[in-house]
Amino acid sequence: MANIEAQIKPTGMSQRNLVDLLYMIVSSIQGVCTKLDADGGVPLTTYVANCYTAIFNGSIEDSRGNYIMNRVSAKDDRFFIITPTGLDNKALFECLYQIFDMMETLTEQLDTDTLTDSTYEALCYTALYLWIIENCKGDQLGNGTSFYFRAASENRKELVDLLYAIVNSIETLTEQLDLDGTVTDITYESLWFTATILMRVENSQGSVVGNDITITP
Repeated sequence: MANIEAQIKPTGMSQRNLVDLLYMIVSSIQGVCTKLDADGGVPLTTYVANCYTAIFNGSIEDSRGNYIMNRVSAKDDRFFIITPTGLDNKALFECLYQIFDMMETLTEQLDTDTLTDSTYEALCYTALYLWIIENCKGDQLGNGTSFYFRAASENRKELVDLLYAIVNSIETLTEQLDLDGTVTDITYESLWFTATILMRVENSQGSVVGNDITITP
């Protein structure tokens, strides 16, 4: 049977579900980049190198024992480790900062590639990442000023709204890629959103994004 209840919402979010979602988000970004590099209709083949390998600098293990890891040697002081039983604000905000960085870099590169669309950054990053996130070095990314995520920030509503926006951006990006006339493959959404983001996030306005998970009785 399917679990249609949002696992992450302003009124409730377990650390396990948060870590699982972070794993899914980073895995999805890596998967989109890998698929773009292999797509015959996409001229550039540096998406993984520029938008994942050069930016993601951490290790995330989900509650099922899956993990994703990449290390940027020049940024060892920013390397983070996240597990279902180990997550602090420093690691969380560093991870979120890197997700912002990966999505901004990815959408900017798509806009400069010779694809049909050139509105990836505007639609999938600028319009959705409406918070400022600060990493452990004091660097900041984002487009809004309504809330700043810093090491001492504690606001569940804003965090859940931010997670909703990130998942929404992945759905928006993969849908746009499937509709782009230059892109050869049309399975970005099915592979790297529907089959990968297997959780649902409800924001403070009651909107829900994500996909149902099947639970074995």
